[in-house]
Amino acid sequence: MRTDGWSGSTTRVTVLVAIVLSAACKHAPAGPPPQDAIPGLAGAPKLYTLTNLHPDDDRVTMYSGNFQQPGLIPVCSEVIVTYADESYVGVKVVSTQMEYGYYEHAVAAEPLLVNFARYVGRGCPQAEIDALTPLEKEGVRLGAVKKGMRKQAVILAVGYPPLRDTASLDLPVWRYWISRTRYFTVTFDSSGVVQEIKF
Repeated sequence: MRTDGWSGSTTRVTVLVAIVLSAACKHAPAGPPPQDAIPGLAGAPKLYTLTNLHPDDDRVTMYSGNFQQPGLIPVCSEVIVTYADESYVGVKVVSTQMEYGYYEHAVAAEPLLVNFARYVGRGCPQAEIDALTPLEKEGVRLGAVKKGMRKQAVILAVGYPPLRDTASLDLPVWRYWISRTRYFTVTFDSSGVVQEIKF
């Protein structure tokens, strides 16, 4: 049997290279956090939901079209952005440790990262919540629209109506999608108070 030490030397070199590479990885500068790709969120120490979100909990998904799925992530929930690019954002809810995929949808009619910045920000909108009427607070708690709610309360409760079908929040009728084929409309009176909800 040949014992010229070649295989032993090769093993020592391989181990040495692995150790050097491992040390280099530990000290390599980390890339920017994923949230830095989202307008207005670079460098934020903590992130919070700015409205209620309605995910599909079974599929752990949400869409920029703000589909009104059965799940509820309450406004002011602390979240962590785990990944972000122009077609997908990963977002983890700190209180539940649930991680959701936030995907682009054409009904949003705006870039995904711009849309996401409507829903996640640097601080909880507690002052807006405190200014709500008891009826509006109940709607926000349930994640539902009720007659008598003002526009800002509706936004806190169910988020923004997608831009494709509601080009301006000044319009008297807002359309929200439940799924790709089902929607409901919210009609406001001249003072901006919900008058009718039609499914």
